[in-house]
Amino acid sequence: MSRLASLSTARVGSAIAVIIGSALGAELRPVAAQEDIELAVSMLREEDRAGATVHQNQGGEWVTLREGTGTFVCLADTPGDDSFRATCYHKSLEPYMERGRALRAEGIDGRDNIGKRLEEIEAGQLEMPSYATLIQINGPVGWSGDPATVRRRTVIYVPGATAEDVGLPTTPSDGPWLMNAGTGNAHIMISG
Repeated sequence: MSRLASLSTARVGSAIAVIIGSALGAELRPVAAQEDIELAVSMLREEDRAGATVHQNQGGEWVTLREGTGTFVCLADTPGDDSFRATCYHKSLEPYMERGRALRAEGIDGRDNIGKRLEEIEAGQLEMPSYATLIQINGPVGWSGDPATVRRRTVIYVPGATAEDVGLPTTPSDGPWLMNAGTGNAHIMISG
């Protein structure tokens, strides 16, 4: 069986298990295949992969596929959605990211989600690290690890930074640029 077929079979199995478990009122358990974990951590350096914690959204519930002891937390692709996306970030960002997931579960999404977290940062209720890195890969449905078919984005969080601090534009450009300048979640966007 090919890697792609194996991955697709595993995702279908995961989705069925989540639906059946939800219908029966059973507690959800991590059911994703090892391939989901491997693809989620594939953007990290080899030495960081084995220690990464990996979470996955399964049927609207976030489950931990693997508890790690390393530097990174990764979000595996969501089974059954219309694209491939995996994200890894430094563990110091986990409170910020976890709060975003909790707000989405409450129905607060998009700009409102970010706005609420910014309010909480400013009020001292949500802590941000001095700086941290996030890496994201996006690809077509059923992406199987071919680097030629994926888009990569690196984000470097630099809370409070302004254009003058980092010498970057504050609007999208062909190179790095600073998003949300001067705020608690200011970050440098680097695509490619």
